[in-house]
Amino acid sequence: MKGFLTITVSLMAFSILLLSGKEVLRTHGSNIEIIYKDLASIDDIQTMEFDCDAVKPVVYRAVVSLEGLTAEERKEAFIKLVLPSILIAKNNIEKERRELLQIEEKISRGIALKDNELSLLSDLSEKYRTDKIDELLSRLNTHPPSIILAQAAIESGWGSSRFFAEGNNIFGTWTFGNNPGIKATGSEARLSRYDSTLQAVEDYLFNINVGWAYEDFRKQRTDTSHSLKLIKYLDNYSILREEYVRRLNNIIRSTNLEIYDTCRIDPAFIY
Repeated sequence: MKGFLTITVSLMAFSILLLSGKEVLRTHGSNIEIIYKDLASIDDIQTMEFDCDAVKPVVYRAVVSLEGLTAEERKEAFIKLVLPSILIAKNNIEKERRELLQIEEKISRGIALKDNELSLLSDLSEKYRTDKIDELLSRLNTHPPSIILAQAAIESGWGSSRFFAEGNNIFGTWTFGNNPGIKATGSEARLSRYDSTLQAVEDYLFNINVGWAYEDFRKQRTDTSHSLKLIKYLDNYSILREEYVRRLNNIIRSTNLEIYDTCRIDPAFIY
C-alpha cells in the first residue's frame, strides 16, 4: 500500500555515548564507533595510513588549511580527511533506508507496525519533510563518494579555503537568519560553521535530499549509481550551471575519484 501516510510527528533523537575520547553513535539498530580528533598540523594527516577496504572512522572537529601542499599532496590529504565522514554519513542513511524498506513491505502486506517502527517513520517523515513513503524513499538515499569528493574539492579548493579551515565548511554552504557563520570578505554574506567534518557532510546530504533544486538528481540516482551520469543533474548546485557540471566531470576523471566509490569503513568499528 503506497501513498500518503497520516503520521503523528514525534521527535526521536539517537543516543550518544562518549567513551574515552570515542563516540558510539546509535541510530536505529546500528552502532558506529567514531574517533573524534582535532587536526593540529598537516603532518598529522599526511602520515596517516589509508586502506580503502578498512577506512578508519575518524571525524575531525578542527582542521587546518591544506594550502601549503603540492596539488597531489593536497588531494591525498583532503581525501584522507574527508572520506571517513562521507562513508559514515552514507552508512547511517543507508541503514535507515533499509529499515524504511522493511516498513514499506509490512504496510504493503497489511501488517501492523510496531511502536518503534511508527516512531521511526514519524521521525524520518518529519526530518525529510514528506508523508509520502515513495517520496521519503527517494529522499532517504545516497550517491557515490566520487561525486561528494568532487563537489567538496571544488567548493573548498581541495581544503585550501578559509571557510574550510575556520569552520569545517567543506561544501561552500551559506547560512542565513540568526546564525553568525563566517563572514565572506567584502560581502555581508555568511557561510556556515560546523562542529565537525561529519556535520558538514550530513548537512550537505540533507540539502541534496530535501532541496527542490535536486529533485531530478534524486530521481536519477534511484536508477543509476554511475557518477558521470548523475552529475549532469547537479547543474542547480552552482550558478555556473553547465560549467559546474563540466568541472565535476573533469575532477572525477582527472583524479580518478571513482576508485573511492568502493571504499568502506573498517568493519571493526561497525557493530
